[in-house]
Amino acid sequence: MKKSTFIFLFAVLSQCLTAQIIGGNGEGFGASFQDEDIRQITLLSTNSPIGVRWPGGGDSKVAFPAIDKPGLGMNIDSVNALYDEFRDGQGLIKVDALEKDIKKAEKEKEATESELMHLIRTSRATKNFQVSFALNVMQGTPESNLLAITTLIDSGVNIVAVVAGNETFASYNYNWEKYKNDFEPILKAIQKKYPDIPRLLCIGQAINRKTHIQWNTQLFQYVKKTGNFISGVDIHYYLYDELKEANATHPGMVQIKEGKADKQLDKAFAMYIEAYRNKDQMSALAAYLQVNLPGKIYHCSEFGDKEAENWSNTVANGAHIFTTFCVNRNSFDMLLVHNLIGNWLWAARRPATKLDDVKNKSEKVNRISWYALQLANELPATALPLDKTIKITSPGNYYYYYDNAGGELFNPEITSTFSSLTYELHYVTGKFPYSSAGSTGFWAKNSQLFFEVKGITIDKQKNQLSIPKNSFGYVQVVVE
Repeated sequence: MKKSTFIFLFAVLSQCLTAQIIGGNGEGFGASFQDEDIRQITLLSTNSPIGVRWPGGGDSKVAFPAIDKPGLGMNIDSVNALYDEFRDGQGLIKVDALEKDIKKAEKEKEATESELMHLIRTSRATKNFQVSFALNVMQGTPESNLLAITTLIDSGVNIVAVVAGNETFASYNYNWEKYKNDFEPILKAIQKKYPDIPRLLCIGQAINRKTHIQWNTQLFQYVKKTGNFISGVDIHYYLYDELKEANATHPGMVQIKEGKADKQLDKAFAMYIEAYRNKDQMSALAAYLQVNLPGKIYHCSEFGDKEAENWSNTVANGAHIFTTFCVNRNSFDMLLVHNLIGNWLWAARRPATKLDDVKNKSEKVNRISWYALQLANELPATALPLDKTIKITSPGNYYYYYDNAGGELFNPEITSTFSSLTYELHYVTGKFPYSSAGSTGFWAKNSQLFFEVKGITIDKQKNQLSIPKNSFGYVQVVVE
């Protein structure tokens, strides 16, 4: 078989996987919330729990959620005060970030109810809906944080952890003592009222960078010194340095036409696929946590690619997200893609744009990362990577996941001492690695309106298993 036709195979982390919570970061979760979003989330959690971190992203540092406040309870005066207090390393106000958060606060004037209600309604309708609650440690108090937590818990929302902020090492300019003085009284108040809710701190993901090493060293020392006070850590991981060459090759805005290849995108996406398959360090991060914080809880509440607009909502990006869940879910107690529902170009479910071929432009549309999450959450804990040759010696149901983004049709050789083998293949595919579910971040305004990837395909096969070209997903093998 030619090298170009080989399917990409994954190393097995463990032969016995334990089911963990997977899902998406909740930044923007309630900004344009619709009842249909609840129905879609319930479908995601049909087989396994679904998780969300809320408030997501940087929203936590400006949010004061309360049932009697619209939106996230943002306030322009408190946003200005925040950026005046937390200046950069040169003592300057972070103007771009300030303007972004002021726009969020101004937008909240249009909100008609608290975003807590969106979370409550979703939880009541969704089986095993899990929430990691992000605390406002930069300006919040024990009382303001407990108010939101108590409202959610009393309303039946399952809070599986509280996280002391969002990437606080950067927000606090690596001033560990200031961070500690802010989070300690909040976490102690939560521990007193809700001792069984795990309490997590923010850890730096750049484990070779001096500033992150210094921050993490102080965090490790503090956790060891305080025993069970800190339950674990939350980390974010994006492929950025790993994708610099692919990002530099990406042509940017491209006029897209249905069924027509683009040589520049072909080259860029080939480099992207090679990079995420061979340079991803999430497994190394998990090992780093296990060595330095053995026995603790590990959350990764954001993972993805930067620059996201170059890759999001494509078959290749969906394959990356899907296999990240499959390969790393055993290493994290919660693993969340960025982003679940929002207005971002990289959101798994986001509003239709002018370039989307849908009748109702006000509706939200599921993108390929949504299908990647759905496929991953359908898999049982015993799922293994698909190999070129597999021998099965006992009857039963077997599950194998695969990534064939950019590859040709592939026929694994599956043999058994039993006579009856049937296959049920669940997968997402498109003509090109950059095929998408509607518009992407690189579709130019004069692109053709079409919707190539419309969802997950289920294909029942017998005798010979065929993996479609340029696809990702899993196969259920039934041996009788």
